[in-house]
Amino acid sequence: MSMNFGREQALLRQRLTAKGSEELAAAQAAQHGDNLKFLGADDQEVLAAATDLAELYPDMGRAQMTAFVRTLWGSKTHELRCVGIEILAMRASLLEPPDMPFVEGLLKDATIEALNERIASDVLGPLVCKNKKLWKDLHKLAKGANEQLRRAAVRAAKAPVTTDSTVFPRFEKLVTPLLEEADTQLQAAIDEVLAAAVETHADAVQAFAKEHARKVKTK
Repeated sequence: MSMNFGREQALLRQRLTAKGSEELAAAQAAQHGDNLKFLGADDQEVLAAATDLAELYPDMGRAQMTAFVRTLWGSKTHELRCVGIEILAMRASLLEPPDMPFVEGLLKDATIEALNERIASDVLGPLVCKNKKLWKDLHKLAKGANEQLRRAAVRAAKAPVTTDSTVFPRFEKLVTPLLEEADTQLQAAIDEVLAAAVETHADAVQAFAKEHARKVKTK
């Protein structure tokens, strides 16, 4: 089924505005600044809207999906952007290595930390799982000057590290240069991946923690 991007975006805006709260929208605007519009819809409403849209277009392909997400992202409306990211997360298996610049662009522009984390963990992470060659792209992000992208590189590593028993050395190489960084959110991201990796890489995590005098929280 073909999709009319403008119509679907308008319907999403109408739906999420109706479900939104003026109080929540005002609080979000106060917290995150004036660069985005906020409709005041909560995460459950956003997820429900994304799920319904995905079900309406079960045959949505890679090109249509990324084009529609670009449309939602360009709206500069937080909830519409979130719907786009939920759709990408649901259908991350459609993404291919040539989509890396697209995903990186989203990460650069995602000034809200929770959204940046969602993209890194549930969009970029699965893409790296499918394509080990993209570890080199994570290294580029981790070495750059952009704090958001450095955090994203670490967060994206969680999916492959927790599903592939062979990749912990890649993660170790990725994060070792970052261990002395002052960015507390970056360090928290490293610790989160280490804790998640215990199940699949227990000995390697223990050795890493000992070598770098780093405590690893376990469940």
